[in-house]
Amino acid sequence: MNYSIHTVGLRKEFKTHIEFDKMLKRLYSMSKGRFPIFQSNNEWYAEMFKGRGIRIIMRRTKIGGYFIVIISLNDLLGNDDKLSLIDPVYLQKSISTADEMLTAELGDEYSINHLELSRVDYCINVDVGSSENVSAYIMQLYRSNMKKGYKIIGLENPDFDSRKGFTARNHTAGTEISFYDKQKQLEQRKYECSEQAAGILRIELRLSRRKTVLEHTPGCSDNKERIEYCMCRSREEILTIVRQLVPDGDYYTMKKAQKIITKSVADKKLRERMTEMLRLTKKCCGIRLAKKELFIAYPKMKHEYFNMMMGEFEKINLNPVVLSKSMNSSTIVSLYNYL
Repeated sequence: MNYSIHTVGLRKEFKTHIEFDKMLKRLYSMSKGRFPIFQSNNEWYAEMFKGRGIRIIMRRTKIGGYFIVIISLNDLLGNDDKLSLIDPVYLQKSISTADEMLTAELGDEYSINHLELSRVDYCINVDVGSSENVSAYIMQLYRSNMKKGYKIIGLENPDFDSRKGFTARNHTAGTEISFYDKQKQLEQRKYECSEQAAGILRIELRLSRRKTVLEHTPGCSDNKERIEYCMCRSREEILTIVRQLVPDGDYYTMKKAQKIITKSVADKKLRERMTEMLRLTKKCCGIRLAKKELFIAYPKMKHEYFNMMMGEFEKINLNPVVLSKSMNSSTIVSLYNYL
């Protein structure tokens, strides 16, 4: 298991529609007899590098637009394995290959260092043993809902299924984090050998803004350095966000969790509040909302006390998000055992 980055996004901004249309016209001229261009609303998809690890998108905005380059680092090396992540030792080769492809077709102004680095996707494949375990972890992670500012996206979609996976977005911070069943994703996309991904929980963290990328890559002077820096920092970046959203500790049913608190916590007042926290987390389907309810129930309680209480949960290795009765297991080990 390794932490890695699998996708980077770069872009060139056009300040006016005149500049945008000029580049779009150039793309259409280049495409004649070579590759198709498809339009969907205000976006154009040029398949000049189809199947080679680079996607080109032209996106028109109200006053101008963007030329967007999406680079799949592993695909650039000709790796058809949709489960594996790029090895850090091959990162330089992948970046150089992308640079050569872009400049050969579009000129030096479209080299990696001349464009804006506006997206980096960190990822890790977590082998939790079985598809059933993947679904169980996803359900528990979905119920954590720990940090203010993150909103689960796609809830309005009638096909949304939290057991398959979900994405939480922090619009202000310019970050997104996804937890999903890799096997089910590959099956949905009709990839062969999807069964090889059985038991794999994929975690992806995306920096989705140029400003965010710059904030996460201090001291770097160009985009190639930033991409290398992100690769080196992938473990720390993923763990930092996961810790903000997911408490540490093993998962138990309500009844068993209450017994653990009774046995492990000597302070009566603390036991009472921890037990109430279990109940409220289950009722509110999330820690953040349960915290609000707990402060209503105990108006004199201070934030320092709440933080101490959450530390006590971690100390006794108990997750405040309990397992539902519908789940087959009565115990699931902490996700951090794998991370």
